[in-house]
Amino acid sequence: MTSIIRDARLAQGLTQAQLAKRLGISQPSVARIEAAGDAVTVATLRRTLNALGRGLVLQAVEQKPSYDESLLRSTLRLSPEQRMTQFEQFYAAAQELRAAGERARAAA
Repeated sequence: MTSIIRDARLAQGLTQAQLAKRLGISQPSVARIEAAGDAVTVATLRRTLNALGRGLVLQAVEQKPSYDESLLRSTLRLSPEQRMTQFEQFYAAAQELRAAGERARAAA
C-alpha cells in the first residue's frame, strides 16, 4: 500500500524531505510511512495523498472465497468417522512427506 505513496511522490518529482515539509513532519517520518507496508492507516494514506494532490478512493469489491467450496461441501457430507479416517490418511501422508524431506536434506 505504501508503494502508492512513494509512486505518487516520485510522480510529483518530490523528495521525502519536500513531502515531509508539505505534511509538517520530518523526513524520517515520511521514510517510515513509505516503509510501513500495509500498516499505514487509511487516515495517513489519505492525508499523505492529499498533500500530493491526489485523492483516495476506497471500494469494496466482491471476492471469491479463498477455499474450494466443492471440497468443503463434500467434506461436510462425510460422517464424523469418515472425516476422522480422511484426516488420519492426510496426516500419515504429511508425515511421509516430512520424512522424505528430512532424508533428502540428510543426503545433500
